[in-house]
Amino acid sequence: MVRDLRRVMAVALTVVLVMGSVASQAGAGAAGVKKRPNIIFFLVDDMSADLLPYMDAVSGLAKNGATFSDYYVSNSLCCPSRASMFTGQFPHNTGVATNKGSDGGGYQAFEKHEGRTYAVALDQAGYRTGYLGKYINEYPVPAGYHVPVGWDEWHVAAGGGYSEFTYQLTRYIKEETAQEKPLDPSGGKYLTDELGRRAVDFIERSRRHAPGEPFFLQVSPFSPHSRIGAKAGDKEPRFPPARRDRPKNQFPAGEFPHGDCGGADCAGIDVAALPAFNEDTSDKPSWVRREPLGAGVIKELRKDFRDRIRMVQSVDDMVERVLGALSAEEQRNTYVVFTSDNGFHLGQHRLLRGKSTAYDHDVRVPLLVKRPAVGRPGDFAVDAIAQNVDLFATFLDMAGVRGELRDGRSLLRLIEGHKVAGWREAALIEHVKPDPGAPGEPDPDAEELQAPANSGPPSYAAVRTAGELYVEYEGEGRPEYYDTVVDPHQETNDPGNVRTGELAEVLDRLAGCGQPGAVDCWRAARLG
Repeated sequence: MVRDLRRVMAVALTVVLVMGSVASQAGAGAAGVKKRPNIIFFLVDDMSADLLPYMDAVSGLAKNGATFSDYYVSNSLCCPSRASMFTGQFPHNTGVATNKGSDGGGYQAFEKHEGRTYAVALDQAGYRTGYLGKYINEYPVPAGYHVPVGWDEWHVAAGGGYSEFTYQLTRYIKEETAQEKPLDPSGGKYLTDELGRRAVDFIERSRRHAPGEPFFLQVSPFSPHSRIGAKAGDKEPRFPPARRDRPKNQFPAGEFPHGDCGGADCAGIDVAALPAFNEDTSDKPSWVRREPLGAGVIKELRKDFRDRIRMVQSVDDMVERVLGALSAEEQRNTYVVFTSDNGFHLGQHRLLRGKSTAYDHDVRVPLLVKRPAVGRPGDFAVDAIAQNVDLFATFLDMAGVRGELRDGRSLLRLIEGHKVAGWREAALIEHVKPDPGAPGEPDPDAEELQAPANSGPPSYAAVRTAGELYVEYEGEGRPEYYDTVVDPHQETNDPGNVRTGELAEVLDRLAGCGQPGAVDCWRAARLG
């Protein structure tokens, strides 16, 4: 009924606009009304920037698109980062601090925000909306599961998604299954592949159920996140690629001798070549310092890195499949956005497997945006500092929807190749140290530690500028500082640098921005 009413209103508005155009042109002929663009948002899980060179289809989004070189997440942990995207607010304003409800995070902390996400605004504006894949940690999926407001289709994994094979998937289609709310078993299908199939089906159903209306589609695979509870020596890889992408001489046999690494020979790829891998950490804060990685550990990390590259081949296939399902007209009128909720470290600074740090490998992730075939052509490299809190405003701006100003701002002008005066000069990165003893299921993002004494980063707040990283840790007497112009991989800590005083003032403003009585977060992101 609501969908039908919106359709009637949309048709009526179109008639009025066309009639007005005809009258104003005094017989020059009816002018076509510009169709609102479709938006496809691919949000992957734990994809570090070092995987992008092995993904041809995703890298191809830069063709007549925009590539952001300085895009930072607000928190390098799944749940707080995704909450920032959905709401356009920093973690200290969403209140989503960790992945678990018993620890001030997870779905329990996020649920109150479901009525104010970009999905609600776009749905109210007449977009047909669909969500596929991973949602928010601890989102429950009982019989008759709850579908958040704003979503016309809801295909979300219930248990087992991290394994890629033993999941269940909701199948809520507003026009077809609203009463039944089915929950489908995996049937042995690789999850990323199944999400690609369902994304194509969503596009086809949108043409049928909402002809002439635009759609917003979010596809959020678990890849390349690791399996939960994975241990060295397990038969199934810690990072499980699709069967076809595994080495041919292993069970189950893949299609290439060393597996599929996107054109490169997997056997020639070495994790030890990553910048800052196994670097001397004696100048780092106490929680980072540790002994060099041993040969056995490096051998494991080498296999993990190759499996992560193999794993994202299915993501690349999925992107290619979904974009191939668009008609020629839809291709000319669709924004495609690709990013990750956070990055990942794999031996850099002698840290094993994980995220949560303020170093670039964890917080500086790919952001590529393919533009509709209108406006200025060209491949735009954007070096303005962008953050995941900007996606809320960006999606609304793409759709022509007016929304309230929150912590971020729309990236649309930058995506279109324009310079924007007064843009932010500093990114805020936050982290609340999870409690490993918090009740509930194991946290899928718990750090794998090299030694019990090194328990991951303490709570911190950090500022990242165009040429600096400044971090203040809870319980540490001195800050951490890097001049990233001369030290781009954060290898030489300089806590006594004269710049730390000014950056401490910037961080003070940002860490409380948007709170009652405090400066708004946009003004706080200025230097000086």
